[in-house]
This record gives sequence, structure tokens and C-alpha cells, in this order.
Amino acid sequence: MIDFDGTLNAAIESTLGDEKTVVYLPRAGGSIPVLAIFTLITDHVLGDDGDAPANIAVATLGLRVSQLPVPPAQSDSVLVGATTYVVKDVDFDGLGWAYLDLGLQ
Repeated sequence: MIDFDGTLNAAIESTLGDEKTVVYLPRAGGSIPVLAIFTLITDHVLGDDGDAPANIAVATLGLRVSQLPVPPAQSDSVLVGATTYVVKDVDFDGLGWAYLDLGLQ
């Protein structure tokens, strides 16, 4: 069986991982420095008339689950640089990687 976490996920993490400090803050307490891929995307909110009256920012974080003592969960927090985000949703890929949907805390 292929070790996706030790080969593929480790390579992705080391190549694309953020240079910013990312600290995972489980709701139960503690802090874990992690190497992760953070994205902040600006998108448009379309009104009923098709115009884009507002922009929204969507923050996500991808990381290797094996970096954490327990899997990431809703209501945990993540510190990216000087900004703290709350974990709104977690999507596991089944191969050792998790995608976190973040919101400002």
C-alpha cells in the first residue's frame, strides 16, 4: 500500500507550505505549530439583478492530519500570522490531508 501521508502529502506540504507561522489551537487547549497551505480568496456576492454589490473573503487551510495529536474539528482555531480564524468545517480527503474552512474569530 502506498504511504500517501509520508510521500505525497509531505512533498506537497514542503513545496507549497506557507512561510507564515501557522499555529493550530485545539478547542480542548494547547497550541501546535504546523506547516500548512493557507489561502485567502476574494470573491463576489451576486445580487438578484446579477450585479456584484459586495466582495467576500474566503479563508481555507490545508494540512497533514498527522501533524496534530487529534484530528482537526469544528470550533478549533488557527493562528495565521497575527490573525486568528475559527474552524467552520473540516473535509478529510481520506489520504491523510484535511481542508479547513475558516472564519474570522
